[in-house]
Amino acid sequence: LVPLYMLAAVQFFLSIMFPTIFALSVQGLGARTKYGSSLVIMAIVGGAIFPVIMGFVSDKANIQTAYVVPAACLLMVLVFALKNMKRKNVLLTAAH
Repeated sequence: LVPLYMLAAVQFFLSIMFPTIFALSVQGLGARTKYGSSLVIMAIVGGAIFPVIMGFVSDKANIQTAYVVPAACLLMVLVFALKNMKRKNVLLTAAH
C-alpha cells in the first residue's frame, strides 16, 4: 500500500513542473513570448518520445538501466532551474 501512496505523491509533485517551467521560460521574452511559448509547447512531444526510448533501453538492457532516460530529463530540468535561479539572483542584486 505504501508504494501506491508514494506513486501518487511523486505524480502530485511532478504535476506542478510544467506550469512552472512554462512560466519561467517565457518570462521576460517581450515581443518574442509567442515564439518562446510555442517552443515550450513543442517540447511536450518529448513526453511522447522519451517513454518509447525508455522502453527500447529496457528491452535492450534492463529496467534499472532504462531509468537513466527519465533521470537525464529531470537533470535537464534541474539545470534549467539552477540557471534561472542564478539569473534571478543577478537581476535582484542589480536592482538593489
